[in-house]
Amino acid sequence: MRLSASRPGPVLGGLARALDRLWTLGSRARRAVRGLAVAGRFAARGDGFVFDPDGVYTYETIEVGRNVDLGHRPVLIAARSRIRIGDNVMFGPQVTIRGGNHRVDRVGVPMTAVGKQPGDEALDRGVTIGDDVWVGTRAVILHGVTVGRGAVVGAGAVVTRPVPPYAIVAGNPARVIRLRWPVATIAAHERALYPPGHRLTPAELATLADLAGVPSGAAPGPATNALTTGAHNR
Repeated sequence: MRLSASRPGPVLGGLARALDRLWTLGSRARRAVRGLAVAGRFAARGDGFVFDPDGVYTYETIEVGRNVDLGHRPVLIAARSRIRIGDNVMFGPQVTIRGGNHRVDRVGVPMTAVGKQPGDEALDRGVTIGDDVWVGTRAVILHGVTVGRGAVVGAGAVVTRPVPPYAIVAGNPARVIRLRWPVATIAAHERALYPPGHRLTPAELATLADLAGVPSGAAPGPATNALTTGAHNR
């Protein structure tokens, strides 16, 4: 339907505004009811959890911490694996997280007909997002990825590998652009937010110091990837 750019008359304009208000109120009521109906289907959820009931979720495989906002119309799908989201996490609009994968190596069989075989568990890896993470608009995070605590995922990024804590990543595939702060500031931030047993270890901070010297656009190496499985994800 094409709308004329001409100004509507006062009667027609008033009627349109009244109908729009009714439509908006009805939509809000529907969303509120649906939200109440499906919130309990998540595998786990903490206090302060906000989600769009019109998003797409495999509820029973998604665990969400405290003070999490999943943004507008996200897609979070993990049929056999798990999507785990920490505390104090925020998403921009239309973020996609995809746990699991499909086999594409079978000869003589259409991909749509390939079923799961014993030993295919490696294709069904989940996604873990640490605390204090911001995921930008329309970012895509694929199976097997861990996003470290305090990281920022840029809008439109396609994340295929682990993201170090406090790193800013962007692009397709996503690359480390820089750290949010110098390592000394990261350590101070950790002391302000986390008890001693849950802070980054000296070894992990040292690895971040090495990462701070990575040229823009370079991929994190094995030592950097190891950060995403350390104490900061407990």
